[in-house]
Amino acid sequence: MTHIEDLVANYPHRRHFLQTVNLPTVAPNGQSFLYMKNHKCACTTVIATLMSLLAKQQGIEEEISMDSVHAPPKSVLLTGPRGLSNESVMAAIADPKVFKFSIVRDPVTRTVSAYADKIASGDKQKAKLMKYLGRPADSNITLKQFIALLASDEGARNLDRHWRSQRQEISYDHIPFDYIGTVEDIKPAMGHIVSKIFGDEAVAQVVDTRTSMGHKTSSKAMIATLIDRDMRNLRKAFGPDFEMYEAVQSKLAAAK
Repeated sequence: MTHIEDLVANYPHRRHFLQTVNLPTVAPNGQSFLYMKNHKCACTTVIATLMSLLAKQQGIEEEISMDSVHAPPKSVLLTGPRGLSNESVMAAIADPKVFKFSIVRDPVTRTVSAYADKIASGDKQKAKLMKYLGRPADSNITLKQFIALLASDEGARNLDRHWRSQRQEISYDHIPFDYIGTVEDIKPAMGHIVSKIFGDEAVAQVVDTRTSMGHKTSSKAMIATLIDRDMRNLRKAFGPDFEMYEAVQSKLAAAK
């Protein structure tokens, strides 16, 4: 049996845990769900789609934007300590009628994407990392140095949700998921999720934020620069994530 203490222990604090959970304000067609948000794993596409379809079912006019996706209105989605309680989350986890799902990603591409999007671009996550390292905010860190740091420094590895362990972020070992898809096969994953929650006719209404909001990061060129040492460091940093990802892939392949 899963206890709230086991779940919260996966996160720096309770607020972080509750910000990862997403529940519908009104269960669509009686099919409630619990989505565990996983940063750098198509989470904007998932949340934008859920918001759009939930709003339509309730007859609500809801603008879908980056701002609203990052802070969903309580009229459609409940998340964070202002929208959720320990009791409501644990009840959803324990309820076999609640469809529990998440999306995971190849740990290599997720880590490189996090670096490209949050560190190389000089986002606030870089300033946080440099503060942790005791360096000036404008200091440089290469991708290879970043990967080596994550392999050797647990504090740096857990510093930000965009690159910390996916296995911890979604509480993979504590939540009885009904379905976990992958970013690499996001179209069939979203098709399955939307069909399960909203019905087959809603599949055509998936919101792809890579096109609708220009939300994409090109990291292929960076991945091409990685050598064996970098891959070993990634395995050292995220060994449990690689195991989880491979298990998810095997389960999806068996279900085809």
